[in-house]
Amino acid sequence: MSTGTWFKVHDGEKPLRPNGPYVIFYKEERPKLLLEFPNISFREGADRISARFQALTPTQREKYTKMSQLEMERYIRETLEWKNAQLDKERYKWESLEWKNEIERIGFY
Repeated sequence: MSTGTWFKVHDGEKPLRPNGPYVIFYKEERPKLLLEFPNISFREGADRISARFQALTPTQREKYTKMSQLEMERYIRETLEWKNAQLDKERYKWESLEWKNEIERIGFY
């Protein structure tokens, strides 16, 4: 990949960032919208979904806010697990290196 990319590619190990309430709503509404309007453009569809989201009452939005909070909790939990795994990898690497240096120091091989 060139160095001039404007977006980051997910490396597969790091946890995916949490979605906000609108993104969750969008992912739920897009298939419904495509059934209603099969030939709708992306821009037009985004505008319609945005209008639907803005028309939601606070109690209807609460559903998506709660789902977003659950995603944030998942993200925090998975990020901590991922960071601990990274620390374990680094610790193992350094311990292996120290062990190798100690063997070389005493002239074992």
